[in-house]
Amino acid sequence: MSKYGIVLTTFENEEQAKPIISEILTSKLAACVQEIKIKSHYTWKDELCHEDELLVLLKTKKELYPQLEKKLIEIHPYETAEILFVDVESGSKAYLAWIDKQTKEM
Repeated sequence: MSKYGIVLTTFENEEQAKPIISEILTSKLAACVQEIKIKSHYTWKDELCHEDELLVLLKTKKELYPQLEKKLIEIHPYETAEILFVDVESGSKAYLAWIDKQTKEM
């Protein structure tokens, strides 16, 4: 079973994402956060949407996911935020050790 994972979430733009990213890193719920500009296509409240968004990848430990999810739900501006956990089956030992060092102990 994997000990690490990546949490995916989206924001309208960098300005909206930055304070939340800072809160997550300060809380030591993730070791690293990356941003990728994307185009999202979905149906919301019976309306077809095509929006520019920012995909945010949060590198963390599986044991921290419940706290990270709770924090994102509390502070995320979206009514129904994308919050997905993806298992990391393997990775370099040095990088995974760095994630351990940068995140809080349970």
